Amino acid sequence: MPAAAHSIINIHHKRMVTINSNADYLKQKLEWVEQRIKALDEIEVRLREMRELAEYTRDNDIDFTGAQKINDRLRVMQEEVTELDERSRVFWMDCQ
Repeated sequence: MPAAAHSIINIHHKRMVTINSNADYLKQKLEWVEQRIKALDEIEVRLREMRELAEYTRDNDIDFTGAQKINDRLRVMQEEVTELDERSRVFWMDCQ
C-alpha cells in the first residue's frame, strides 16, 4: 500500500475515534442533564414544602415547641436542597 494511502487511513481512523469519543461524551452529558433535571425537580418540591411551612407558621399561632419543630424540619429540608444541588451541579467529565 502506498504511504499516502496509509496516512489517509490513519487520519480517517483518528477522526472516527474522535467522533466516537465525542458521541460518548454527548451521550453521557445528556444522561447528566436528565439527572440534573430530576434533581432540580426534587429541589423544587422541597422548596415548595418549605414555603408552605413558612406560610403556615406565619398565618397560624404556633407555640415555641411547634416553631422549633418547624425550624428543625426547615433546616433538614435546606440541607437536602443543598445536597441535591451539589451532587448534581457539575458534569464530572468537564472536571477532568
